[in-house]
Amino acid sequence: MKSFTILLSVASIASAAPHFPRDCNSTLSYNTTIPSNTTLTNTTLPGHYLPASITDLSIRKEWRSLTQTEKMAFVDAELCFMALPNKTDLPGAANRFDDFQAAHQQGTNDTYGDIIHYTVSTDLPRTSKTTLVTSGVKDLADNGLWSDTYFGGNGSSVDNCVTFGPSANRTEHIGPLEMTTDYCFARKFNQTKGLAYGARANIDACYEYGAEDFEAFYGCMAYFPHIAGHQATGGVMTHVDTSPGDPVFYLHHNYVDRLYWQWQQINATDRMYAISGNTTVTEPASGWEALTLDYELNIFGAAENAKMEDVMNIQGGFLCYAFEY
Repeated sequence: MKSFTILLSVASIASAAPHFPRDCNSTLSYNTTIPSNTTLTNTTLPGHYLPASITDLSIRKEWRSLTQTEKMAFVDAELCFMALPNKTDLPGAANRFDDFQAAHQQGTNDTYGDIIHYTVSTDLPRTSKTTLVTSGVKDLADNGLWSDTYFGGNGSSVDNCVTFGPSANRTEHIGPLEMTTDYCFARKFNQTKGLAYGARANIDACYEYGAEDFEAFYGCMAYFPHIAGHQATGGVMTHVDTSPGDPVFYLHHNYVDRLYWQWQQINATDRMYAISGNTTVTEPASGWEALTLDYELNIFGAAENAKMEDVMNIQGGFLCYAFEY
């Protein structure tokens, strides 16, 4: 696949393994420079606004541009979420990290949950100070991202359970599918599928669909670059309802978020607020409900709900961020 991205809060730095944050309330300051080519996209709806200056935007950075200290703080931030108490009463949720996995399980039937900027996949980090990082992927097993220091690697050859790295030997409580059972945190790399689905040619083909073909664009994105990350990682990432149980879910889905933003920028006037289709994948007993910009995205108590119109422009006042790359 082309790359992964991740978005999580920044917490304190742990110097010894296993990694564990000393203080979940501390933050790491970044000397972030606004990229010279960053401009505000002046496409908003009535009643919506952009920040007064590009300096107000949060900048999402590539993994490779972070220092070692920042990378370690990043990993600790993720563990911090796993150490914090749960906020919701969703089935299976035992900590703050679980809240978002459980919310994803509850909302899997939402049609556009995999692509629209503000979903469970992006809002886990938005509850705290954030940074975005990415890493290109050429060979899964040899990529430094999967080291014992950062996100661990492939599962064991016996049962696919991940046995090294910060999240090693972790027990999942949510899933598979709609269940709440205990099972191991697993991965099963499949680079062949990842490279096939995530090929640049497939992404370029998705970009050819215009605003008038939003449903076709969505289908293309969901089937190719979206599936690529899940299939390449395997294990928990292939569980449709509960894939956020793997921390790299957030790397992958924020990469999809970046692709969606790039599609919008090809013709921001037409594409920024383009939307169509229904609100659910399967037809409810009450019948289909057409998706509109007034539709409320339900995060099931894990974070603040938002209307669709509030989250279509990442530079708008609700999200207020830009990509460095």
